[in-house]
Amino acid sequence: MRHTRLTATHTSPYAQGSVHAYVLHGEVPTLVDAPTADASFLDGIDEALRAQGDGPLAQVIVTHGHPDHIDGAAAAHARWPQAVFRKRAPLPEGDGVPWQVIEKEPMITAGDGQLWALFTPGHAPDHTCLFDVHSGTLLGGDLAINGTTVAIPADYGGNLRQYLQSLRAVLDLQPRVILSGHGEPILMPASLLRGYISHRMTREREVLECLAAGITTADAIVDRLYAATADALKPAARQNVLAHLRKLAEDGRVDPAGDDWHLRSA
Repeated sequence: MRHTRLTATHTSPYAQGSVHAYVLHGEVPTLVDAPTADASFLDGIDEALRAQGDGPLAQVIVTHGHPDHIDGAAAAHARWPQAVFRKRAPLPEGDGVPWQVIEKEPMITAGDGQLWALFTPGHAPDHTCLFDVHSGTLLGGDLAINGTTVAIPADYGGNLRQYLQSLRAVLDLQPRVILSGHGEPILMPASLLRGYISHRMTREREVLECLAAGITTADAIVDRLYAATADALKPAARQNVLAHLRKLAEDGRVDPAGDDWHLRSA
């Protein structure tokens, strides 16, 4: 899969300063994610296409609707009005982009091959990874990030149970490399994804231990489990804790009572 990685700056809390998009080269020149409307980013797409002898951009695929992955879609449409724009539902409204919904898990012709659009919710309800079966390359959006974990924004469509299912589904694919929306390529995907699952199981156990010790609000659990975390990242940590608490409630192990959460009696 011939590709060029482009990096843009973004102020979204999910971006932590920067986000990657990928130009796929070949018969159907394709952009995966459109993080910014900045003219220099759009010029970078043109330069990448010319360097590989491609025609104009023919397609844009957005992995999910967080701002740092979709904010540049309208500007890309204005520059390449002939391009097809694809995204899994829900589709944005009022941006002027003629979105085509990605339904089920189709094979999409992109670059010089085909990509399997794998539905991987959890970090976002519309999250989609794109898998090149021949090279074993997964365009992973925000499923996994080298060197850190992924936030599960529980109040904004994040779902821990779905995220764990998505991690296991990608593990089953046995990708050789994951090209993430943030950070460097993941060259040992199986190790990292298994580590993610283990981390979430450990965090679940820690949340249960907090509840057993009488620490019963999300904020108090954050103070206990994320004491060393910078204040700027505490809101994201709270979302993770809420994601764990809601999964535990679905499992029948805890009960919510307003802002408090309590272990369910046997």
